[in-house]
Amino acid sequence: MNSGLATALKRIKFRLMAVWQFVCDLLPSSAARIDGVIAARMSREQLDGIELAFSPSAVSAIFERVCLLLPEKQSWYPDLRIWGDEKTDDVQIGVREAQIEGVQFRLNVADLRMPLVGDICLLARDFECVLATRGGAILRPYSESVVRAIMQSDAACYVRNPEGYLREAIQRDPETK
Repeated sequence: MNSGLATALKRIKFRLMAVWQFVCDLLPSSAARIDGVIAARMSREQLDGIELAFSPSAVSAIFERVCLLLPEKQSWYPDLRIWGDEKTDDVQIGVREAQIEGVQFRLNVADLRMPLVGDICLLARDFECVLATRGGAILRPYSESVVRAIMQSDAACYVRNPEGYLREAIQRDPETK
């Protein structure tokens, strides 16, 4: 997938995510390093510019592992594979010519499944990866770190108080002022 199309798909998926979902992307740890140390945060531009470059054996192994997490479903796009349910928990992997272009996990914060969080973290550790939030925070792949980020996310704010969250979102919207 060319980088323009990959970026467009990432933006489309972001717009289509449910407000109660926490979204994070899988990144090689080496790509999230600055001066040899894993970054705490990266810009969206930096994240979108990362080439995953998994080996062919790693690509096969990642697909096998994701198949154990959630059932695969029919995708709406030929270069996108989807597992799970887009309204609750899912994994979306962008592919192009046997290469993985992006791996995105979307978790239902209203019914957070801790075993799934743990399995995602284990997958990330096994492939020497970290997780990146939509806001650019880089998470070490351990359940405690991921759950902490989830509990501080917009999705958790929405789940705790949907009406208050929406009221605040309207107040922050520059078009309503």
